[in-house]
Amino acid sequence: MEIKSVVSFLFILQTIINGVDPAIAQSSKTDRHVCRGGESKGVNIIHNKASALDKVLGLLDNSSNFHGFYHVHVGDKPEEQVSASLLCPPHVHKGQCVCCLDGLLKYLLDNCGNQQEGIAWDTYSSFYCMLRFSTGRKIFSVLDNWAWYDLVYDNYVKAIDLVKTMDSLTSTLKEQAARGNDLEKFASGKVIYDGDEHKLYAVAQCTPDLSKADCVKCLSEASTRMRSCCTGKSRFDGKVFSANCILRYSHVKLITPPEEYDPEFCA
Repeated sequence: MEIKSVVSFLFILQTIINGVDPAIAQSSKTDRHVCRGGESKGVNIIHNKASALDKVLGLLDNSSNFHGFYHVHVGDKPEEQVSASLLCPPHVHKGQCVCCLDGLLKYLLDNCGNQQEGIAWDTYSSFYCMLRFSTGRKIFSVLDNWAWYDLVYDNYVKAIDLVKTMDSLTSTLKEQAARGNDLEKFASGKVIYDGDEHKLYAVAQCTPDLSKADCVKCLSEASTRMRSCCTGKSRFDGKVFSANCILRYSHVKLITPPEEYDPEFCA
């Protein structure tokens, strides 16, 4: 399954013009999006927003060397410029990322399409994706701390040292991820804890436009939030998302990239 650029642009533009249904945009604790900045107005801004989202999805769709992060900046006048970026794990099949973002695009536009800034996340058992846009300011290489999303489940593990073990593993992974390059800042690992009772798997990722210091800073904040939402409550899984980094853990293996991709997955 592919995201076709022309269809995407027309869909994006029409959705933005039509506006947001207040019933859809009503916030709740389970929402996986954050908007801010109030309503964005003006023909050029609307066009630039649609163009930016269309182009960043097109970069993914047309990429021959998938690496999980893509960014564009559209517009001439500073107040009318729109930036857009997307993030997926770098080691999954590109088709999974395309599939994830195909649904996330509509969700983001339904909830934040007429706002100055918007960001949304989606997650599956083995991967995740993020899509965002910003009007009137550049977001490339900027650490943003205004948007966070903690995903928790009502499943638990009988563990003694989960907090300590996850903190230690995160400390290692955030340094590994931060040492990445301009295309990916990603690390994964596992440890056995409580004797040999449990296996803990974790993934840490930053948008690769961040500096090493900002990547560490973002994942450190994610680690703090993870203790509050998840490990401190002995949850079996935990996921923390921001505009610039993602931290997740589970007691089952997280990412197993497929050798082949089945388009029926998106059906």
